[in-house]
Amino acid sequence: MISRHHSKIDDFRTRFIDKFDNDDELEKRIIDWVNSDEFTQLFNDSFSFTPLKLKGRNNLFEELRKQNINKQIDLYVYVRFLYSLLVFCDYYATSEFYGDNRNNVMLKDADFSEIMELYDNSELVTKIRKNDVGKEKINGLRTKIFLEAERNLLENIDKNIFYLEAPTGSGKSNTALNLSLRLIENDDSLNKIVYVYPFNTLVEQNLASLNKIFGNSKAMNNIAVVNSTTPLKKDEDENFSGEYQKALLDRQFLTYPIILTTHVGLFDTFFGNNRESAFGLCQYANSVIVLDEIQNYRIEIWNEIIIFLKEFAKILNLKIIIMSATLPDLELLTDDRSNSVSLITNPQEYFLNPIFKDRVKTDYSLINVENTEEALLNHVLEMNKLKKKIMIEFIVRKSAEKFYRQLKEIELDCEVLFISGFDSVLEREKIISTVKTSKHLILVATQVIEAGVDIDMDIGYKDISKLDSEEQFMGRINRSCKEDGKGIVYFFNLNKATNIYKGDERVAQKNLTLFNDDMKEVLLKKNYNYYYQKLLKTLANRAKKPEEKNVPNFFRESVACLDYQAVSKRMELILDTRDRVTIFLGRTVINIDGEEFDGKDIWNQYVDLLKNNEMDYAKKVYELSVVKSMMNYFMYQVIKKNQFDFKEQVGDIYYIENGDDYILDGKLNTALFETEDELFI
Repeated sequence: MISRHHSKIDDFRTRFIDKFDNDDELEKRIIDWVNSDEFTQLFNDSFSFTPLKLKGRNNLFEELRKQNINKQIDLYVYVRFLYSLLVFCDYYATSEFYGDNRNNVMLKDADFSEIMELYDNSELVTKIRKNDVGKEKINGLRTKIFLEAERNLLENIDKNIFYLEAPTGSGKSNTALNLSLRLIENDDSLNKIVYVYPFNTLVEQNLASLNKIFGNSKAMNNIAVVNSTTPLKKDEDENFSGEYQKALLDRQFLTYPIILTTHVGLFDTFFGNNRESAFGLCQYANSVIVLDEIQNYRIEIWNEIIIFLKEFAKILNLKIIIMSATLPDLELLTDDRSNSVSLITNPQEYFLNPIFKDRVKTDYSLINVENTEEALLNHVLEMNKLKKKIMIEFIVRKSAEKFYRQLKEIELDCEVLFISGFDSVLEREKIISTVKTSKHLILVATQVIEAGVDIDMDIGYKDISKLDSEEQFMGRINRSCKEDGKGIVYFFNLNKATNIYKGDERVAQKNLTLFNDDMKEVLLKKNYNYYYQKLLKTLANRAKKPEEKNVPNFFRESVACLDYQAVSKRMELILDTRDRVTIFLGRTVINIDGEEFDGKDIWNQYVDLLKNNEMDYAKKVYELSVVKSMMNYFMYQVIKKNQFDFKEQVGDIYYIENGDDYILDGKLNTALFETEDELFI
């Protein structure tokens, strides 16, 4: 561990133990503790004898492999935690030395009492406590869920894992915020809250919700977004010379009391083997962590995820809240259910309430039609006569764009929009803003719309894929549970989901999709426990198959033997083998507030900052984070094999000066690029 404090932490054996061929004394001390007294004596007398040395090493790793999985993870986390403390202190000391100033970058002293007071006195929470639900019946159910979850949490405060399963539109985000604060309030050892989301759109959406509650109060100074698109947070009232250094260290060491981040960021801190990945792990100890929409995590590692989370929680004193409208019972993948609790005793009580259950009707009449594209188009045109908000989701981007172009060629009495993973951040913001304010439009979409997008549509169409994706999509229809009418979703079958979600049991097994009438019943009655029991049984059996990559073998060979590089690779949440490059289009755009951004000017700022070797390092990193957040308005990812004219290349970003030439109807003209079918970005 000490040997790696200036580099990444990777494989304990090949990068450390096997390096001691010329340092017998040090290796003796490392290996002695796992061997018998008789072997140790022989070991000490003839240590330079290579076969004996090799046997000593093998004994060491055999002893590590013999431990049960919990013990294996304990050692893995313990070493990683110490490594985090070491590189934290080393980097901080170096920064202090070169910066000639001393900043307190340990955990900020968050006044959670002020945060709790503001929250408890907010209009929404005041009404919940008084049971003042108003005329809307849905608010009564939201209040009941809020209070039941709180009660069960307080009765099981000693547990580490809390499951929150509740219907779409039932106020889970607000309930989770309340649960987080109650944990902080009732456990003096806890000092941080981390909200983890699968998409950046959800991060921004929930930051906006916190802004509504805490407004311009000082409480917002304790809240920071940590992702790839948000600038470093710098306290506005700090004017000392080290303000940029402090902003940089706060971000690197995750010292903020309340953090909103993505699941990729969290997993990088837990499992990434780079030195920088480990900076924040020591700061995560004694935290409340809220995991939203966990079913979006890579299904191939669900077994490993829950096993790791339970042990991380025990060792680092974490309270983990896992929530979703389609929440898999991950406890079925573990051998120990003792340290967890479901915060809603009987979720079906709420799922089957007519307000939620009958919010959206389903129709399967388009599944088996001939010429699906033509039938779908005619059906959409007919439903458009109702002058409602219509959304059509495809699981292949090319199919979505083709349908969008067909609609654009028809003279319609409403606006037609298209949203996909190819949109820039600004384009997506504009589309969502238009959808929210319009009463009649057609939105064509890819899977980006399933979760993390706060919109409310009237009529939906969806290409069949995973059952939990169908529910997530339905969550965008009649989201507000309007009493004057129900939403409806028409399912169709155009593209093969198995070609998109490769290796995913949720589509590989046809009996777990809407091709099976049992799954239609699950979707109707929201009985996801039945669905996930079947799915998780398959995952559990697959995990134990006698093959090199099975779960027990992974913990025995990689985790137990401290092969951090192998663990990092195994626990990657996104496996994208497509070779992409980033293009930057030099053009002028206007955001939803009417503010103009000149892409050419922003690109020049970026290049000038990179070339500036005179600027203080911390200030440079801060300024780059600000510029990079604006660069997202102009950047797109395309397949590397494409050929296009560009003026300049900086790193892996290609600058195209005549950016407007690549835009059609306000969007990237993908016809100019060869693109593969994509999931979502």
